[in-house]
Amino acid sequence: MQRIFVSVLLLAALGAVFLSMSIERLESRACRDIGGDLALCASSDMAKLSDHGRVPLDHQDYAIADGPLQLHAGRNETVAFQLYLQNLGDAQGEVKLAFDDFTSDAASLPVADNLRYFLGWYHHVDQGGYTWGPRSRVLDWPASYPDALLPPEAGCGETVRLYDAIAVPQKKHDLQVVWVDLYIPPTQAPGRYHGQLRLTRPDGHEVVQALSLQVWPATLPAKPSITAVGEVYRAYRLEGPGEDMRTAAWRGMSHCYQQIAHAHRTVFLERTPALADDTDWADYDAIYQPVLDGSLFTREQGYYGPGQGEPVPVWRTPWPQDYDIRVEAPLSGAEIDLWRSRAAAWAEHVRERGWQGTDYFAYIFDEVDGPTDESDSSDMRRGYLTMAHTQMRRVQQALDAGSGDIPIDLMWTSHSDPAQWDGVEGVDLAGTIRLWVPNAGAADPQYLGDRAAQGEKVWFYHDGHPHVGVHSINASGIDMRTWGVIGARYAFDGQLMWAVNLGSDERPFARPSYKDDDDRFGNGVMVYPGNQLPKIGYPAAPGPLPSIRLKNWRRGLQDADLVALAKQAGHAAAVDELLRRQMPEALGAARSGAARWSDDPADWLDFHRELLKLASQPPHTAAH
Repeated sequence: MQRIFVSVLLLAALGAVFLSMSIERLESRACRDIGGDLALCASSDMAKLSDHGRVPLDHQDYAIADGPLQLHAGRNETVAFQLYLQNLGDAQGEVKLAFDDFTSDAASLPVADNLRYFLGWYHHVDQGGYTWGPRSRVLDWPASYPDALLPPEAGCGETVRLYDAIAVPQKKHDLQVVWVDLYIPPTQAPGRYHGQLRLTRPDGHEVVQALSLQVWPATLPAKPSITAVGEVYRAYRLEGPGEDMRTAAWRGMSHCYQQIAHAHRTVFLERTPALADDTDWADYDAIYQPVLDGSLFTREQGYYGPGQGEPVPVWRTPWPQDYDIRVEAPLSGAEIDLWRSRAAAWAEHVRERGWQGTDYFAYIFDEVDGPTDESDSSDMRRGYLTMAHTQMRRVQQALDAGSGDIPIDLMWTSHSDPAQWDGVEGVDLAGTIRLWVPNAGAADPQYLGDRAAQGEKVWFYHDGHPHVGVHSINASGIDMRTWGVIGARYAFDGQLMWAVNLGSDERPFARPSYKDDDDRFGNGVMVYPGNQLPKIGYPAAPGPLPSIRLKNWRRGLQDADLVALAKQAGHAAAVDELLRRQMPEALGAARSGAARWSDDPADWLDFHRELLKLASQPPHTAAH
C-alpha cells in the first residue's frame, strides 16, 4: 500500500512538472503546441501584441488549446480574429496557411469570396507617449507593434504576389501575427458553421485547427448607421499616379481607395484636387460618377463586400478649404457671391447626374475659432469670434441661396465647445451650423443632442482619453473600436479622421505619422502605400494597404449598426442599458481623467454577443 501511495505521489509530481513545463512553454490556453518547435495562438481583433512574448487568453472562445476557435457574427458583418506563429525554440523556415469552406447542415460559406488573411507588419514605436492633448493610456514603448496589413496578393488593378508562405519568427518566443477577416454575406443562412485552418509546417507536416462560426439572423444595413469619413492628403504621390486627377492612373487609384474605404464602412475624401470654377466636369465625372451612383461598389468593378451597389452616404463639395486656424478679415461681397455661384453650379450638376442619394457638405473653415491664449470673455476675443462666426453665417446663407433643394451643410470643426457660446449675441452658432464637428473633448452631448433634435448633424473627431479612444499604433484594438460605440451611445451621426495617408514620404512604414516629433505614433495614417513596399523588402504593389486600426474602427461602426438594428427590433431600453454599462461616459461628458470603458477584450466580446441577440430577436423573445 505504501509503495502504491508513493507511486501515486510520484506520478502526480511528474504530472505537475509536465504541466508546469507545458504552461511555461505555451504560457496560455490561447496557444497550442503544433510541433516542430512552433506554437499556434489565437486572439480577438482587439489584442495588440508586440513581436515577442506571451499571447494572453482574450476569452474562452479563443482557447484553441481546448478545442475550436469560436466566432459569432451577423449577416453583412465582417468578423475578424488574429492568429500567431510563435517560435518555441529553434524553429526555422516557412509555414503555409489554407482555409476550408465553412459548412452547416443546410448551407456553406465559401472562403474564396469571403475570407481574407493578412501578414501583420511590425512598426518600431519609439515615440509613443501620446502626450498631445489629454495624456492617454497607451501600450508600453519603445516596442514593435503590428499595424500595416499585407495580403498574399495586392495591387490596384493588376495584382502582385507578395508572398506564398509566412516566415517563422527568428528568436525564441518571437511572434508573427496573421490577421483574418471573414465576411458574412447578407443572404447567408443563419446557423452554426464549421470550418478549419490547415497549416503546413516547414517540415511538411500538416496541422489542422478547427473553426466554429455562429451566423446570427441580424443583417447589418447596406448603408451604415454612422457616417465615418477620413481625408486623403497628397493624392496619390506615393502610389505612382501623382496628383493630376485628369489621368487614367489617378482615377484608377482613387477608385481603389474608395473601395477599401467602402469595405470598412467609411468614406475617403481627397483634399486635392479642388474643382476650379472653369474645370471641365468631364474629368470630375469620370472619377466620381461611379462613387456617387454606387456602380463602383459592384462585382463588375471588382468590389465584393458590405454596401454593394450603395453610393457613398456623404460627400464633400469640390471646393478649397480657404480658412485655417483664423479668419483674417470679413469676406468681400464678391467672395460671398462666388460661394453662391459655386453652390448653384454644384446643385445643378447633382440634379443632372442623379446624385441625390448622398448628403453634401462644404469644408471651407477649419478650427478658426480656437481655442487661443485669449479668454473667450475678453473684448478682443469676443470681437474676433463675432466677426468669424458672422462670416460662417454669410457663407451658409450663400450656399443655401445657390443650392436650392440640394442642401449643402457648412462643416464646423473646432477644439472649442460650442455650448459656451449658447445665447451669446453675435457669437452663438445655433441657426448657422448644420454640421457640427468638434473634437471629442469639446463635444458636449447635451448641447449637440439639442442641435440634433433640431434636425442638424453632429459628428466628432479625435482627441484622447477619457473622451475617445486614441488612434495610435501602440494602443489596443479597443481604442478605435470605441469610436463607433461612443457614436451610438450618444446618438451622433458621424465621425471624422483628419488624415488617412499622411505619413513620411521617405519612410512610410517606419514613420507612419504626419510629423516626426508627434508622439501619437500613427497619427495621420490609416492606410499604407503599396507602391512603397520595396522599402520593407516586398515587391511594389500600388494601391492602399489596410491597417489594423482601420479594421478596429470598422468593428465599432458595425457595433453601432447592431445597436440601430436592436432598437428597430423594439429593444431600445435594453440596448441603452447595455450601452451605458459598456460606455459609462465619453466625449465632453467624461470628467474622470481616465477612460471609463473596459480594457478587457472579453467584456467587448460579450457586449457584441448581447447586441447580436437583441438585434436578432423580436421583442417578446428577447433575453434580459
